[in-house]
Amino acid sequence: MAIELRMRTRLLRLAVLSALLVSARAHANVEVDFIPSTAAHGYAARAYRAIWDEYGERIVAALEARTCLPFSESHVAAVIADAVSHSGGPEHPMRLRASYPGDVKRSTLVHELGHRHLWQLAERLDELDGHETLYLILDRVWADVWGDAFAEQRVGDEAGWRAEYDYAAAWTRARSMTPAERAHLWNRLLAMNGFPTGCDGPIAD
Repeated sequence: MAIELRMRTRLLRLAVLSALLVSARAHANVEVDFIPSTAAHGYAARAYRAIWDEYGERIVAALEARTCLPFSESHVAAVIADAVSHSGGPEHPMRLRASYPGDVKRSTLVHELGHRHLWQLAERLDELDGHETLYLILDRVWADVWGDAFAEQRVGDEAGWRAEYDYAAAWTRARSMTPAERAHLWNRLLAMNGFPTGCDGPIAD
């Protein structure tokens, strides 16, 4: 019985990944411009560019599949600097830290793009802040693009960040929910914002 369950789970995961690969060609075509803030940041900007060239389509496809929302921006600017990363604003570029190692560049790029993608959800649940909302789907997006081991490592690293915001508590809350609980909250968000419900993106494993 246990072997059969593992096989079914593996087949389901393969089906999800295959669908993402196929759908990447049908989803939004998003271009990200990585802009070095100084000439010294050119190397880091090229490193981010290489990540996007290789994984950009899969990142967008995974974000869309997990949220059941189309990506609303066709062009995003990202300034590369020696400063804290953030998602920017509708009229402002993202900012990505230049000094991060490769895996952190990957995860941070998706983290900040995820925030931008969720701007479509103007109405939010009172019980979830912005990061807690993103964390309903972020680890699944990381896993879709780079695998479960990558996602687990990045969750652990983010939970260890020392900042004014309590990232550890936010990740603990998200990870304490079952997939069905995440999906329930996500569909409440979609309904509040006038999007179709019935999204099983947070559930697929």
